[in-house]
Formats: sequence, structure tokens, C-alpha cells
Amino acid sequence: MEFIVGNKKYSILNHELYINYLMVNEYFRHYSKYDYDIHFDFLNPILSKEKIDFDDILEGTKDLEELIEKEEITFIPAGLRIDEHLNENFRIRYQYLEFVNVKVGEAVPLLIALTTLLNHRPIVSLYQIEEELNHFLDNFRTYRND
Repeated sequence: MEFIVGNKKYSILNHELYINYLMVNEYFRHYSKYDYDIHFDFLNPILSKEKIDFDDILEGTKDLEELIEKEEITFIPAGLRIDEHLNENFRIRYQYLEFVNVKVGEAVPLLIALTTLLNHRPIVSLYQIEEELNHFLDNFRTYRND
């Protein structure tokens, strides 16, 4: 999948995007700072399996592709700005929120979490979103270092 933010083209393999949704779903189920009722319904088939193999991920990826094609799901909020640092990390900005030195592998999960919180009902304040996403990045980075 390719997407454009700020006149710059980015790409991610569709199955990698699906795996990122799985990671964000797991974060909101078990690790979020606040309690949200956040769940991605299109993940139900894979989450109900006892054992998951790559074919299951590819099948789920097809479901995600259909949702994206129908514009029923997106992970790029309107007004998002992404800048690259000289060290090839990113600065991600949305309104007054700013996340700096976001690594390549952190960017898409962060965008999924941001968009999900922006669309959440009841509405989540930008202050709480900032707090939650900093907690998300801390957890993500801690997990990667374990």
C-alpha cells in the first residue's frame, strides 16, 4: 500500500499493515494507560484461532485491503504532517501534538493508534491522546528492547 502525506510518498506491505493493526489491537486490550473499548472487528477471525500461520495473516490482509478500498478504515488522519529528521527518524505532527524521533517501525502503529483515538466515541481529548501515545511509544520501545 502506498500513501502520501505532505507531498511525500510512503509505502508499506499490506500484510505488514495488517500485523501493525494486530499489535495496536493488543496494546489497547492489555497495555493502554486508560481503558478504551477499542477493538478492530476485522481481526476477529484471526484472534479466534488457537494457532496462527502466515496464510491466516494473508487472508486477514485481504479483508483489510477491502476495508481500505471501500474507505471504511484509514490510518492517516486529515491534517497529519510527517517530517524526516536527518537521522531518518520521523517527526509526526497532528494539530498541537508532536512526536519526535519516531523510528520507521514505530510510525505506522503510532498512526493507527492516533487515528483510532481520534475516531473513538466518546471523544478523547488531545491531551489524553498525547498522554496515551507517549505511553504507547514507551511500551513499544520497551517491548522491542526485551
